[in-house]
Amino acid sequence: MHLAQELVAGQHQLASLPDIYYKIREALNNPDTGVPELANLISIEPALSATLLQIANSAFYGFPRKIETLSRAISLIGFDQVGEVVLAGTLASAFQGIRPQRMDMQRFWRGSIRRALLNRQFARNLALRDPERSFITGLLADMGHLVMYRAVPDLMGIVLELPASGMADLADKERSIIGCDFCEVGAALAARWHLPASISIPIGAQLDPAEAGEMAEDAARLSLAVSVAEVLASGEAVSAGCPLVHEDAATLSGVDLALLPVFAEHCEEQLDSVMHSLGLHH
Repeated sequence: MHLAQELVAGQHQLASLPDIYYKIREALNNPDTGVPELANLISIEPALSATLLQIANSAFYGFPRKIETLSRAISLIGFDQVGEVVLAGTLASAFQGIRPQRMDMQRFWRGSIRRALLNRQFARNLALRDPERSFITGLLADMGHLVMYRAVPDLMGIVLELPASGMADLADKERSIIGCDFCEVGAALAARWHLPASISIPIGAQLDPAEAGEMAEDAARLSLAVSVAEVLASGEAVSAGCPLVHEDAATLSGVDLALLPVFAEHCEEQLDSVMHSLGLHH
């Protein structure tokens, strides 16, 4: 883990989120914050305001009338989803200029949004209290690779030249050649951003959910989201028997695998709209 923290610390553009993100998170966590106060805070950042309005008017939400004000957008979307949009929009704008060699950023963002949408659907289906956290965990699950492609591009090049049969095998090769894997680096990045352990620990344990201890169920749902996103990225059909990153993810997650095709269909219906709203289509 020490090496993972060093890789994160060395990437200054990635090692911290803009101050506005923390201000908005603080406001969202304050029970006294109302819609007007939140709208005033978000309006300081024109790009974030535009993103929020775009998403409110996208097919992702499907509101019948055009939403023209931040206050209206926040009221309709809800504070939880505003938190998702703020983080996704912040990441999209902060990392827009990052183009690591060998890394297909379009594929990276599509995978990130897929995992976020799937992980949130799992949480909602199980009626869990905080689906926003599941969205953020899914969104950040592969951020470790963004750091690694920038910090040690030559070593990642060596990793890529080796045949790998899935994410777990890829992580093994990363540990062998680099000394840490993308899960460890992603967990270190989330911790560096002062995100709660309920986000960083599942990211670190996404390939072996039992390693998350009390958060094993969260890690298992993330692992399942990673598995389904990989199948979708390959263009194959998702089924209850689709290959899993870790075999224990199915039972630990509590998710009904028979519903995976439905979750996958909903994810794909929303994907392009979310990508477009966040300015991630090129």
